[in-house]
Amino acid sequence: MAKKNIADKYWIYGEDAELAARLTSYLTRVVYNQRANYIRALMKIKEHECSIEDCDSDIESQSMRSGNSLEESIESKLMWEAIRKYLPKLELKECEVMIALYIDRLSVTATAAKLRVDASTVRRRRDSACDKIRKAMEEK
Repeated sequence: MAKKNIADKYWIYGEDAELAARLTSYLTRVVYNQRANYIRALMKIKEHECSIEDCDSDIESQSMRSGNSLEESIESKLMWEAIRKYLPKLELKECEVMIALYIDRLSVTATAAKLRVDASTVRRRRDSACDKIRKAMEEK
């Protein structure tokens, strides 16, 4: 049994040809099995994940129930990430005002009603907190 190796353009004779044929079939099976394992792993991942386009209607229905749109909830999470590291530098009342204004997205009057203070007090605390955050950002 002779077999020509195309890559090197030479003939393989006898036992070498048989070994080459066995090795080729073995490697082919290994590659097919690894590919099958890879596809199975991908299918397991796809069972638990779905794209945002597929879940768009579910997301919209959930956001309608919560009263916030998807964009607003993402924006509030980004704002939380931005403010979170500076909150320890603020006083407790300033923290409450910043969270109510920028995370809960309440107006100044709604924040004042929630905290049972005057609207001018909320504005003053917000300005004070913004100044402290601005100074902390300039230090970095």
